[in-house]
Amino acid sequence: MKHLKIKSIWESLKRFLPIIFITALAVFLRFYLLEKRISFDADQEEIAFKAKEVLSGNPVLLGPKTSLGGFSIGPGFTYLWAIFSFFLKGDPTSGAYLSVILGVFFVVVAYFVLKEIFSKYIALAISIILALSVGLITWDQNPWAPSLFYLSELLVFYGVYISNKKKYGLALVALGLAMGFQSHFAIFLLVLPIFIYLLIYKPVFEKKSIAVSLLIIIFSVLPVIIYDLTHGFINLQRLMSIFSLGTEGVAPAKIKLFTTLVSNSINIIWVDFPGYIKYIIFSLFILISFWGIFKDKKQRPLLILSNLFLFLPFFIFLFYKSSFSEYYLMTAVVPFLFILGYALSFIRSRLLVFILVGTIGILSIKSFTTITRPMNLFAKKLIVQEIVKRGGQGGYGVSISTRPGFNFGYGYIFDYYNSKPDIPPLRGQRKIFTIISPPKYDGIESFIEVDGIGLRWEGDVGF
Repeated sequence: MKHLKIKSIWESLKRFLPIIFITALAVFLRFYLLEKRISFDADQEEIAFKAKEVLSGNPVLLGPKTSLGGFSIGPGFTYLWAIFSFFLKGDPTSGAYLSVILGVFFVVVAYFVLKEIFSKYIALAISIILALSVGLITWDQNPWAPSLFYLSELLVFYGVYISNKKKYGLALVALGLAMGFQSHFAIFLLVLPIFIYLLIYKPVFEKKSIAVSLLIIIFSVLPVIIYDLTHGFINLQRLMSIFSLGTEGVAPAKIKLFTTLVSNSINIIWVDFPGYIKYIIFSLFILISFWGIFKDKKQRPLLILSNLFLFLPFFIFLFYKSSFSEYYLMTAVVPFLFILGYALSFIRSRLLVFILVGTIGILSIKSFTTITRPMNLFAKKLIVQEIVKRGGQGGYGVSISTRPGFNFGYGYIFDYYNSKPDIPPLRGQRKIFTIISPPKYDGIESFIEVDGIGLRWEGDVGF
């Protein structure tokens, strides 16, 4: 009897061995040399200090500001960061651990969703690509709120797709939107494709599903509402200003938009394809999806939804007359996954599919070994440690001489090491350390250099 039970457990475990292996691979690649591959700049420093506020007992009601109108998203990512910061005792790497785990979770959830829609071998093939994708690895190793976006968009996409089949579809959409609101303003770009898809297929929702979904949405925006009620609706005014920005500025170049759309899609496969190859692959997959819309009745809803999610945010920016950051079209990644899955399902030979995946994997590993990030968190921590070792906890000045934008992160790292230097140095201060980035910036020579950051000192600074 015991032998039968063990055999049953092994049979159950064996079914999950492939995704367990893929998960382990994704974890290893994302944690490998993590501190040397992550940045700790303005965005990271802002969230880290807010997480510290949360742990000090002060509620944070707003998340990071967006580049559009200064509108602030929800604070959910800050609270998640605070949880990791609590267990890691405030270490600046807390956000990186959070982002990496969210990235791995996205790979796992994508596997189960793709398995449900296509087949196990298609889900495995794409999950291997995602686990090895240098584009995703570098994204996941960047500790910032958009780390939550792909997972939230995946939930929205799948929830919309199953909304006319499963009762929980609408609640899943609401959960994805709620998570997305804690991640990035780009979640608003998904409202239009959702609305159009629901108009086409007209799913009927139960009152209970609508009520639960509304509660999820209200709960997710509640901190922002509370802030606005106590601050004269300033954040709401910033949100409204985004629409005026979209009519008064200068629209981004159309070729830049299309190049971004193509790159964001194809980079999940392999980042180092030549530009023209990316255009060819993208065009081929889109043509296959268009063919499916007209010829494949079974997968037509999936392909319509994929193309709505892929192209509508792109078309919105075609006519939006204001600043545009490439990562706003991160909305392309999730729908492209399903178009990729549909294209792979045309290959009848599983062996050929895994030969393709294996080739992509080898290329990705090769690209992975070349990843470098100068001025990384590891370098910044070493520089600050050297200053603290030589200067102690205070009583000295620190001058930060860097190119614009390279001067962030040091304030929190000094705080983490319980050091309170004067930044910038006080007038007449004799003990001064100078952080130079990049080295020899402005003609300043360094005594020590670490990964693109230099350090020099003057006065009595110890040994």
